[in-house]
Amino acid sequence: MTRTDVRDAGSWVRRALVLFVLLTCLRVWLGPLPDPPQARAQIPDSGLQRKQILEEARRSNKLLAEIKDLLQNGTLNVRLAGADKKATSGRGTRAGS
Repeated sequence: MTRTDVRDAGSWVRRALVLFVLLTCLRVWLGPLPDPPQARAQIPDSGLQRKQILEEARRSNKLLAEIKDLLQNGTLNVRLAGADKKATSGRGTRAGS
C-alpha cells in the first residue's frame, strides 16, 4: 500500500467516525424514541361472546335452511359452459334457434 492509499483509508474512517458522533449527538439531543402505543387488555365478556356466537349460529342455520329448501323444492337450471362450447362449436347460438 502506498501513502495515498493509507491516507484515503484514514480519511474515510475519520469521516465515518465524525458522522457517527454527529448522529449520536442528534439522537441524545432529540431524546429517546416514543414508545409505541400499547394494547389495553380488557376483561372479556363471556356472556356477550356466547350471545354473539348463538346469533351467528342462528343466522347460518337460517341460510342453510333456505338453501336446503331451494334444493329440495325449487327448479334449478344447470348450464355447463364446456358442453355449450363443444355443442355449438364456439358460436354461442341458443338451443332451438
